Parts: sequence; structure tokens; C-alpha cells
Amino acid sequence: MRHLKEAFGLAVFASLFFARSASAALVVEVDYTGVAAYEAAFQSAANTWQGLLGGYQDGLIVSRSFGSSAFDNQILDTVRIQASVTSIDGAGGTLGQAGFTEYGFDSSGYKLATDGQMQFDADDIGTLSSSQLNALVLHEMAHVLGFGTLWTDNSVYVNGSGEFTGANATAVWQIEFGQIGTPDVELSGGTGTANGHWNEFDNGANFTGITDGLGRDMTFELMTGWLNPNSFISELTLAAFRDIGFATTSATAVPEPGSTLLWSVLGLAVEARRKLLKRRLAS
Repeated sequence: MRHLKEAFGLAVFASLFFARSASAALVVEVDYTGVAAYEAAFQSAANTWQGLLGGYQDGLIVSRSFGSSAFDNQILDTVRIQASVTSIDGAGGTLGQAGFTEYGFDSSGYKLATDGQMQFDADDIGTLSSSQLNALVLHEMAHVLGFGTLWTDNSVYVNGSGEFTGANATAVWQIEFGQIGTPDVELSGGTGTANGHWNEFDNGANFTGITDGLGRDMTFELMTGWLNPNSFISELTLAAFRDIGFATTSATAVPEPGSTLLWSVLGLAVEARRKLLKRRLAS
């Protein structure tokens, strides 16, 4: 993999906020510090998740972690994310890491992310095509919002079980995907990939044979363990977000990435309230 230290030395850095209009039920506010050329990917991801998730089924915060930006007895309408391009572990290692850092409980008992963090390695990010970068940021932002990171806390997944038990996702799994039982969760890929993604063949090597109503195979779903060309956000993923407290709309396609990559979700217990996820390239 190319080393990008010289390119970054010449780059222009910027800091800005991305947010939807005040009328939006949910705002994903990204405080981005990094290379200006990458700004659009963060805005695109924020716009996508704002549009698809819409808001919360309840969202009235009744308690929260100490550092949360949310307020008790108010409706949560903004998730604040600190995002940066920085040095992590050098070329060829971790591409990025993301997760919620603060949370709140709403009056229905859902644990919701209120603040989060996304970091991308300066030595790796420049090797990605624009479509790969867009998909990377979109995928990692989903983890900040709770996909794979707030499953156990919201009682829809038991680590090591390989079965997502949320009622909404299970209904989609059975009706739209024509499957029995509950949605399959990845148990392979090592620490960081298992227990945080939909299941597929290791390295995205084969079709799963599990397709939605549009004939799209789960291999190409954005939130599987490996990223393949022509990624899409399925109704299954949106239903999983409903199962952890969101009020979602309908799915849309995401930018097409250029190659098969490994999403890694390594949970780090930095503090009791903080959970980060990491992503690495597949070998």
C-alpha cells in the first residue's frame, strides 16, 4: 500500500460542521477536522442516515452519560460526531475506527447514541477511491449511530449467538428475504468483525443465496463484514435500526465501492460509556 505522508504534508486542512436544516427530525452533526478533499464523504453519509432514520420512536431522554451533549427531559434530535483524519497505526493497518462515546436512555428504555467519534488513518485513506471512501464513512457512521454497537445494550443480540432477535428485522428477514428464524449475524472474521455485522461468506468470496425482493444478494449489503462492489442499504438494516429505537423510512442505494474490503468492528472499552469500532483492509 502506498505511503501518503508527503501528500498529506501538502494538503489543505479544514474544520466545519455538517447538518441538515432545523426542520429535520434527526440531525447528524459532524465536526470534521482533516483534509478538505474528504469533506464531501462525511456530508453525504450524514445526509443519507438523516434521511433514512428520520428520528426516534420516542427519544425523550430521561438519563444520560456524564459527558453527553443531550439534555434530560428533552427529545434527542442531534447526534454529534467528532471526525478526523489522523495518524493511527501507519499504512496497511487500521483504516478507521468509530463508535459512540456518549449515550442517553429514552422513556421507552432504548439506549441511544448522543455523541460519537470517527477517525481515519492518514496513511491509508488516500489509497481509497472516492466511492470506497464514501462507503467507508457511511458504514462507520452506522456504527456510531448504534448498528452493531448498541445491539446488546438494547437486548436484540447476545454476543456469540449469531442471531439478531429484534422483531422488526426478523419480520423483514422472513417476509422480504424468505428466510426462517432470525437474521444471521457474522461470527467469523476475527475480533472486530464478528458480532457486529450481517453474515456472509468470509472475504465476500461467494454469493449467500439470500436475496431481497429486488434480487439483491446479502453479499452486497453495506453492513456485512466485507464490502463488495454495488453495496446497498437493505430494509433489513433499517429494520434493525427500528429495533434499537429509530423511526426509519425506506432504503436507498449507496455509492459503489471499487473492491472487496474487510470491515472490522473491534470494541474497545475505553470507559464504561465509550465503545469504538475499528476497520481494516482484508488480506
